[in-house]
Formats: sequence, structure tokens, C-alpha cells
Amino acid sequence: MNKFHLSFVISLSFCVLHLFAHKLSDYGAIPNDSSDNTVIQNGLALEAALIAANFSSDDRTVLIESNLSYHIIPSRVISGLSNIVLQIDGNLIAWEGAIEKWPRDNFNASIALISLNDTNNITIRGNGVLEGLGYRWWWHVILQGDDNRPYLLQMGNSVKTIIEDLTFSNSPEYHVFLMNMNDLLVQNIKVTVDIEGQRSYLEKAGFIYKDFIPTFPLNTDGIDISGIDIIVRNCTFVNFDDAIAVKPLHQGQSLYTTCTQNVLIENCHVTYSVGMAIGSLAPHGNTNCIRNVTIRNIVFETPIKAIYIKANPGIVGNGIISDILYEGIQINNALLWAIWIGPQQQHQPHGFSTGCSFFYPLPFTECPTNPLVSFDRIVLRDVNITKGNFSPGVLLCNSTNPCTNFVFDRVNAFDWSIVPYYRGTHCENVQGRAINSNLIPECFEKN
Repeated sequence: MNKFHLSFVISLSFCVLHLFAHKLSDYGAIPNDSSDNTVIQNGLALEAALIAANFSSDDRTVLIESNLSYHIIPSRVISGLSNIVLQIDGNLIAWEGAIEKWPRDNFNASIALISLNDTNNITIRGNGVLEGLGYRWWWHVILQGDDNRPYLLQMGNSVKTIIEDLTFSNSPEYHVFLMNMNDLLVQNIKVTVDIEGQRSYLEKAGFIYKDFIPTFPLNTDGIDISGIDIIVRNCTFVNFDDAIAVKPLHQGQSLYTTCTQNVLIENCHVTYSVGMAIGSLAPHGNTNCIRNVTIRNIVFETPIKAIYIKANPGIVGNGIISDILYEGIQINNALLWAIWIGPQQQHQPHGFSTGCSFFYPLPFTECPTNPLVSFDRIVLRDVNITKGNFSPGVLLCNSTNPCTNFVFDRVNAFDWSIVPYYRGTHCENVQGRAINSNLIPECFEKN
């Protein structure tokens, strides 16, 4: 087929899509209007369009038209959709109304901008943007301590899902939250968090500061995922928390698997993140588990952390993180640690803390490990680390349950911190070996 014929086929396909799709405007949605009544109406219109497509014998596409922006507030969690395409070519923008009036589900959790459960064969794609206007939510958590924030896209208990080409911006909390997934493909998406955008928000609200200092975005993960047979590829992240966090599952929690497993993440570019993360994983009576994860061909620019494998506190049950491969990783100008494997480091205002110091291993700091979580067969291969402020690596495991079968294969660090305590790779209770590497943790076997 020549280029002319291919272009004609593509154009015809788009015409057919627009002709037969369920457009939001067909269900009473009003673009470019952020009034309270309209955002409610737009949320109901999106729900109505999805349900209509689900019951249609042939028109199974819902279309958010290009060059249009719909301000919405979600109506509810929508369940049971199958064989649907949600084509987002325009913009969906979160309501800017009172935080305490954002709708909540039966568990009192804020409902995501788009929230879908128990779906089969769903594709969400397009050239549009899901905009969360998260600045006010971040400030609310810091000033009020009330932390019940919505995501931009939430899906759960879903089979055969494709998410592609979209931009997710400034979510109040996680941008994309995908739990208990079976056969998932996420590709060519972009996640952005615009810290400077807070300035215009504050000025709009009547607060003008000569010396503007933005708040740090809280828990603005790019993609959080759990399940089985998952691929994430060709994505871009500019955010200030985990770019991707692979989350655990335990027996009885998922319909499809007893462990998050068979995950491939590849060909991504990451800026200002807390890494491509495995965890957080806390022990559980039915064994929390993550295994068989490959993360490869990733470039990190100015990360807070890059390679990040983390366990959470807990005193009952056990957990396993095993068969993890990071390969073909470039880490430039890390703000804190290029590699952190051990307890999660988290502390936010009025919130949860692991007790793990952000300045460990400086004297008089501590970072308690969890003997109930096991780390086994962790491989770093072809990892290059250039410049940075803190230690290039920290590996912390428990003396009663040491980490086993770690391998650093061609892991090299160059031009690192001049601070004495952060020059080397700090290592406790890890059994491992380094091959052809200049970054050799102090407790590894010496070749």
C-alpha cells in the first residue's frame, strides 16, 4: 500500500469513528465551561456515553472530541464495561470546586476523574490530556492534614486493557492507578507535574508572593500497577514521586494471580522522579509478593532516586520480592541516591513515616529493616551512574533475614559526591557479587 492509500485509509477510519462514536456533546456535555452545574452535567454525560456504548450492538466508541475541553466531576465508579474504546482527543479537566465536596465511593475514598472496575477488553487512548489541577490538593494536605485525594485514572479487576498516547498532568495524587490487572499494555503516555504552575494558581486565589517557593507535590506517582502479564513501554515521566511503582498482591486479593508477576517496563525517559520502583511491600498473612519484573532501557535525569526497591513495616505474615532485573539504565545527576534497596523512605505532613532517615547512613541516623520481607535474585546489569550528591547506592537488609543472590554486572559510577559518608555504596546484610563493575557494595563477595 502506497503512502497516498495509507493516508486515505487512516482519514476514512477517523471519519467513521467520528460518525458512529458516542460523543460527549450528544449526552448533554458542555465544553469550555467550568461552572459547578456544568461539571456535574459533564460527569453524568461521560457516564451515560460509556453505558450507552456498552449496550450498543455496534457503536462501542466514546469520543471526547479534539480541540474541546470538558471540565468534569466524576459521577461514580463505573463497573462492568466490555469491548469499549474511550477515545480522548480533547481535554478532561478536574473540577476546581470545594475539596470537601469531591465525590467519594462506598469506602469514603475520593473517586478518580475516570474510575472503572471489572472491565474486559477496554482501550483508553487519544491525543488528549487528563488535567488534575492538583496544586490546591497538595497545599490542602500540607495545611490541613486531610489527605483523601483522587487519581486521574483508576482501574481494577480488569482483563485485556490498553492505555496509550495520552497525557496525564498534575494529578492530585497518583496519575494512573491500575490494580489487579490481567493482560495490560500501557504505551506512549506522558505524565507531567508542573511545579511552577502553582504560582498562577496562588495568584488566582489572591496570594501573590515576591519570593515564590512551590510546595513539593505529594504522592504524584506516574503509574502504580499490580497484576499479571503487564507491559509498560515508550513513556515519559516528569514528576516528583515514583515514575512507576510495581505493587504487590497476595493470595485471595486478586482474581487472576497470587503475586504481581510477569512485568516488563522498557524504553522510558524519566525526570525528577523517585524512580522505577518495586514496592512498597509489607508482610501479609497470605504472603505479599512481587516477582519476575524486568525494567530496561531507562534514562533518568536528575532523579531523587532511580533504582528503588522498598519494603514497608509490618509485624504479621511475610513478603517476597524476587527475580528483579534492571538492565540498560542511565542515571544522571541524582539528587539523593541512584540506587536504594531496603526500607521505604516516606514521611509527609501529618502522615505516615517508616522511621527511615533521609540522611542515612550519616552518624546518629537509623533506618530499621523488616525481617519478614525477603529480597532474592536482584540483578543490576549495564547500569551507568554519572554525578550526584549522595551515595550512589544504599542496600539495607535485615541481619536475621539477609538479602540473597544480588548481582551487580557492569554497574559503574563516575564523578560522585565529595561528602565522605556518601562516597561509597553502603551495604548491610546482603549476599551478592559484582562483575566488571567499579561500584562494588562493601558487603559483596570480592572477586
